[in-house]
Amino acid sequence: MAQRTDGVDGDAHAEIKELILYADAQERKVSDLQTRVSQLQSALDSRVVIERATGMLAERFDLPIPDAFELLRSAARSSRRRVSDLAQEMTESRGWTPDEIVIARRRHDGVA
Repeated sequence: MAQRTDGVDGDAHAEIKELILYADAQERKVSDLQTRVSQLQSALDSRVVIERATGMLAERFDLPIPDAFELLRSAARSSRRRVSDLAQEMTESRGWTPDEIVIARRRHDGVA
């Protein structure tokens, strides 16, 4: 077996290259998984806020949970906002109801 001038034979050199490629692939997988975990955490956080706002609306307007969620969704859609953004505003409102929700509620009740 011929020796390379740098002291590493061909098989060892090929194995090192293969290990480097494997390590790079693993690093990309870890990065992808970290991104996915971050996305899932964001979705979970958003869902928690939406659930909390839905509960507040259900209590505030004496509505079943599905109707309260539909009210939130309708208000967000008609105001061209994300449901999670309006839900966040709702949960931070501390007693007052955002205008978009009041308008959607009136529209639902047939009050102009």
